[in-house]
Amino acid sequence: MPDDTSPRRLFSDEFDDEFPVGGEEGNNAYFGTNVLQGLVEGIDDFIHERQHRWRQFRSLGPVLLGSAMWIDDEPLIDKLAELTAACIVVRKQGRKPGELRRLEPLAALNERTPGIPVRAFVDLTELAPRENGDPLVVGPYGPTDDGAIPTIRTVGFRPLKGSLESSPPIVHAKLALLGNLWWHDEGPLGHVADVIGFRARRLWISSANFTRSSRRSLEFGYWTEDPALLSGTERFLIKLMRSSEGVDPESDSLNPEYADVEYDQTAMAEAWAAMHEDDEWDEEEDR
Repeated sequence: MPDDTSPRRLFSDEFDDEFPVGGEEGNNAYFGTNVLQGLVEGIDDFIHERQHRWRQFRSLGPVLLGSAMWIDDEPLIDKLAELTAACIVVRKQGRKPGELRRLEPLAALNERTPGIPVRAFVDLTELAPRENGDPLVVGPYGPTDDGAIPTIRTVGFRPLKGSLESSPPIVHAKLALLGNLWWHDEGPLGHVADVIGFRARRLWISSANFTRSSRRSLEFGYWTEDPALLSGTERFLIKLMRSSEGVDPESDSLNPEYADVEYDQTAMAEAWAAMHEDDEWDEEEDR
């Protein structure tokens, strides 16, 4: 039986190392213990624009997209709340009492943060929550794409009691993509419009999970601004967001909460005909 009075087992700091990587100032690599602090400090650097290249014209603020097995590190969670928007997709959790208690801080974070505006991402603008399990049917007058995906989402499968597959596949990628929301007042055809978008700026890649316990383990992590990695990670994380579910979904299997909307073609045609009928009536009155 373990002796509760024995010293806590910890790795020494002889494994710890930090050094610059890549050609951009401010991007470091971290090895050893407490690697997660490199992520927290890197987010803080980006929020305060400590590198001039991170400044964005017409910026709506800093944004983070991410994925991890789990998140419960309080300094990281607090730093997420300082961002303009964020969305991190984690593995789906079980529903035992202890597991449900672990969800409470994440549900609270979703309550006090705005999530990600879907209209900032082209691949999300056609999404809407399902209605009774079916895609939302959209008519000519809405709804608009003003919704948001909450800050913490889950994806994947729960372990099923009695199943031969006791360890289902999970989200294992530990990624944090930082960028800016930008706005513009001109649409693609030159008309006046309220347009927003996302520009990826820097990427955190690591072995360290987003948990307090990861700070005690030997991990690695680094920041990069490689364009191909920024672009590829953005595609991957948006796919995760599209397939995601709430913090405590009912389904034990992969069951995305969102689906591409379906358009009511009949209502669209009737609205188009009515609009042009009004135009023809106005022309008749002008004669």
